[in-house]
Amino acid sequence: MKHLIKIITALAILCCIGCVSQNSVEQESVSRTLKQIDRRAERLKRRILNAPTSVKPSGVIYYLSADGDDANDGLSPQTPLRSIAKLNTLELKPSDGVMFRRGDLWRGQLKAKRGVTYSAYGKGEKPRIYGSPYDAAKVGKWVETETKNVYMYDGELPNDIGTLVFNHGQAHAFKVMMIHEEDGSTLHIETREPFASYRDLKRDLEFYHDYRGEKRVYLCSTEGNPAERFSSIELLTKGHIVLAASGATFDNLCLKYCGSHGIGSGTTKDLTVTNCELGWIGGSIQSESAFGRNHPTRYGNAVEIYGGCENFMVSNCYIYQIYDAAVTHQHQGDVQEPLIMRNVTYSNNLIEDCVYSVEYFLGREDTIQSHQMEEILVANNIMRRAGYGWGKQRPDKETPAHIKSWSHHTNNATNFVVANNIFDRSTRDLLNIAAAKSESMPTLANNTYIQHRGASAGSWGSQGVVYTFDDTVAKSLEELFGEKSGKIIFVEE
Repeated sequence: MKHLIKIITALAILCCIGCVSQNSVEQESVSRTLKQIDRRAERLKRRILNAPTSVKPSGVIYYLSADGDDANDGLSPQTPLRSIAKLNTLELKPSDGVMFRRGDLWRGQLKAKRGVTYSAYGKGEKPRIYGSPYDAAKVGKWVETETKNVYMYDGELPNDIGTLVFNHGQAHAFKVMMIHEEDGSTLHIETREPFASYRDLKRDLEFYHDYRGEKRVYLCSTEGNPAERFSSIELLTKGHIVLAASGATFDNLCLKYCGSHGIGSGTTKDLTVTNCELGWIGGSIQSESAFGRNHPTRYGNAVEIYGGCENFMVSNCYIYQIYDAAVTHQHQGDVQEPLIMRNVTYSNNLIEDCVYSVEYFLGREDTIQSHQMEEILVANNIMRRAGYGWGKQRPDKETPAHIKSWSHHTNNATNFVVANNIFDRSTRDLLNIAAAKSESMPTLANNTYIQHRGASAGSWGSQGVVYTFDDTVAKSLEELFGEKSGKIIFVEE
């Protein structure tokens, strides 16, 4: 625990979040405080987006640029490779590096190699890697169908699309899925109106993807042909942008527009993600009938380890508009051998408009009890608007939270610290923190808690009691988590 406290102290100095007593909060205007947090978040965003490349791989370094050539050796900025497909074929060794030229764009999936560093060179914006196969406003055609205002994209798309993002985030589509009733009828997932095919699309920017049948996307656009209406249309296609590997480092990359995970991995050690931008991720169908549901289940996280992990860090990243979680270490625990999650750090990140900012769970109640989380640190992050982003189109609207532990999991943990963070509003729980044993609960210290008065503070404790964000919340935080110096800010309705 001593080394965790040292880390917290150092990070607090860097981020300058600090803490203020509740009495001082009562003396200042809430609106002024919120504006200060807005400015602090904007400064953090600029710092992340303009972060220099400081990683220095000790092995062979390969370079990629959008105007490179896969016939090159890739060993210098003057002889860069061009494609991720070529990169994925290289026999990279631990300590090698891959540098993408800043300002350039690639599309496809990066298959990381063990111990390799992936970062940026040159000047300008972070190099972009998109999961979207192409800009559907410029590639292919949108063809009118026999149904008024409904257009079909005239290109085969066999991998499920999570959503469509227009003009780089100015607007996005609503994915219509079907509820399957016992009598065989099907309903619109949101409105509960009868819905059987694209012919039932009625509302502007609703879409239906027939990925099993004709493999076509249909979009309702009440303002004309989508390619004429929008300058860009990105497709959040099912699949991860990066398949991670043990020992890999990802630094100064911009990863956007995919239907699954931005960076995804199973059991992994020594995974580091720094100075990255990750946005508009998730929403594709994970399962047609999981959890006994009569409708499909969607998924998608920015950075995920599903399994055991050791030395996992996500730091100084800007993460936004994620269908599920910004960062997560998780596993159901349905394996015979013990699973260990050790030395996990999420620090100095700006997380906005995700359904969950930090998600974790380890072990269902019916799995073996020797699974364990150890040395978990969540410090100096600014987390804002859980559930306010495009993920609010999910049918389970009761789930958003800045920290989501899922109370049906055992979550055995030691040395779990959550300190010096800002938790700024949620459409549901501000925090969802539960464990089967009270000693597995994290210690909270010096955090700022902002929520609408009378809204949900969250489901807390070994019993999963739901607490209201009211005048008793400070006392409850102290009793359950040891939070003695937090800052409580009430936003009045």
